[in-house]
Amino acid sequence: MALEEPARDVSGFEAAVHAESGRLFAVAYSILRDPQEAQDAVQETMELAWRSWATLRDPAKRSAWLRQICVRRAIRTRRRLLPRLWLADTSEVHRQLPEEPDLELDRCYLRLSRQQRAVVTLHYQYGYSLDECAALIGCQPGTVRSHLARALASLRKELSYE
Repeated sequence: MALEEPARDVSGFEAAVHAESGRLFAVAYSILRDPQEAQDAVQETMELAWRSWATLRDPAKRSAWLRQICVRRAIRTRRRLLPRLWLADTSEVHRQLPEEPDLELDRCYLRLSRQQRAVVTLHYQYGYSLDECAALIGCQPGTVRSHLARALASLRKELSYE
């Protein structure tokens, strides 16, 4: 006896992809800081979502569900890329760039851990509450508060011109 595959809402999936792909890319890019890797994370998100699309009970929560998948994919990808990033010597690239406040902020932001970057981006750029950030990242709200506090302390210290 063959197992029947659940009926898939193709038009609903396509509509969600159309509505969310830009936001998913922005979230993935903010964590990964690489456009190709961010696009790959979005594609993996869509693939995983398609596999489970029919099993999601509440259609109103599909956007949040997609973002949660994307954040977790981006964090997992970032973890996989870390050895390659450690080997890359970016000091030469930074010497060639002009000193601008945005570049300095970007450098400081890149020094944060991937979880800290995710929390800062989700909370300040996209307006998620800390409890929502915890759900998206897959950890406890207290852990998110710790990541945010450490990230802000690090940014304040690095950007102070004392």
